[in-house]
Amino acid sequence: MTKGTMTARSGVSVRVKQALIMVVGVVLAGVMVALGLWQMNVFESQQNNSTQARINQPVITWDKAPTRADVMAQYGRRVRITGTFEPSTATMVGTSWPVRVVEGVRLRSGETIAVVRGKVSEDQNPSSPPTGTVTLTGVLTASESDDADRGPDMPAAVLPSLRLEVLAQTWPQPLVPATLTLDEEDARAQGLAPAEPVLPKGDGGERNRGYALQWWVFAIFTIAMSIAFARAAGKRRD
Repeated sequence: MTKGTMTARSGVSVRVKQALIMVVGVVLAGVMVALGLWQMNVFESQQNNSTQARINQPVITWDKAPTRADVMAQYGRRVRITGTFEPSTATMVGTSWPVRVVEGVRLRSGETIAVVRGKVSEDQNPSSPPTGTVTLTGVLTASESDDADRGPDMPAAVLPSLRLEVLAQTWPQPLVPATLTLDEEDARAQGLAPAEPVLPKGDGGERNRGYALQWWVFAIFTIAMSIAFARAAGKRRD
């Protein structure tokens, strides 16, 4: 066997070894990516189940607004209130159509709470709220952050997010530190399509999200090491 033939066979052997290293690395990385996606699905499922479990708990009836600490502890729960709508507080909120119709309800104890009555499309005028004393049920949520991007064609009067600190500038005081999104039945009774509440994040198992990120980091590391080993195999041949 000539020296050239041996060199050629050695080169082929090295390339096969490099290919095998990369195939094994890609397969392992793919498994790790799949495990990360599975872990994220577990996280999302736990989060949704936690949130839905709070909604499914018995309805809380407010004779008067509780303390701030108690209100915060009840975010995500269904709450029943009694009061009267304040027409002067009518506000629309959203970054694109349809938008939410928000109006203040003055409770019997004197506090005002922002109530999301429902939502309307661009060519629809919101119906007037009921007059007199009403009893309403909905999901209690926190004030939203101002990180929503407004669509370029949205009217300036439409707020991009439901922030209580903005409403507090013009609404009757004191304000309850929460918002209430009406149930479907109450929203349709007022001639509006029901709006989805912007729910607080459930527990959801933060560790599952961390595990998912770890698997993806391992996948990147595996690919990097496979490339390094394949190059090292080529250098040894040289």
